Amino acid sequence: MKKIYILIFGIIMLMIQGCSSVRSKVVAVDSYSTHNTFGGTYYLTTNTQGMQLQQDYFASQLQYMLGTKGYTRLNDKKYAQYIINYNYDVSGPFTSVQSYQVPVNPWWGAGYYGGVYGGYYGTTWTNSVEASTYFVKKLEVSAYDKNNNPIWQVVGTLKSSDSELRDSFPYLVSGIAPYVNENSNKIVYVSVPMSPNN
Repeated sequence: MKKIYILIFGIIMLMIQGCSSVRSKVVAVDSYSTHNTFGGTYYLTTNTQGMQLQQDYFASQLQYMLGTKGYTRLNDKKYAQYIINYNYDVSGPFTSVQSYQVPVNPWWGAGYYGGVYGGYYGTTWTNSVEASTYFVKKLEVSAYDKNNNPIWQVVGTLKSSDSELRDSFPYLVSGIAPYVNENSNKIVYVSVPMSPNN
């Protein structure tokens, strides 16, 4: 009976974790800064080739985030203190294979009447293999001074079940936001909650 309670508790915990993961996306962030800057004017560029409308949307997302950090976007490069360059990429598909133990109900065992009547008493375990396909989406934002010296860089990546970047871009921007002009010193994992704005 105790095994049944443990099994039920385990299933409930998996369901709770599944529900909580649906409400957020995890962004892996790595960042560095050569020296502290406290905002200023910038000119925004990208080296990534893509559709103009998509890049306008991405640029507006970045402009809003950088505005909260004290940066003001200018349309004339010669008057800007910094050049901020952003690039994005979607790679994949990749396949992940997981193997784990699952209990088999002894009543479902061998024999016409099931496991108990077939001589199986107690819980039997078997391997279950699950394969999933995913894509990796990446956003890299770098700031340079007028002499092209690097000031700071922040990179965010996330795993997704689809290759569409537009839906994931707000999560990448929100994930990297706390690390603009900061040294993370390692890869950190930021949980970005899902909201109607994302």
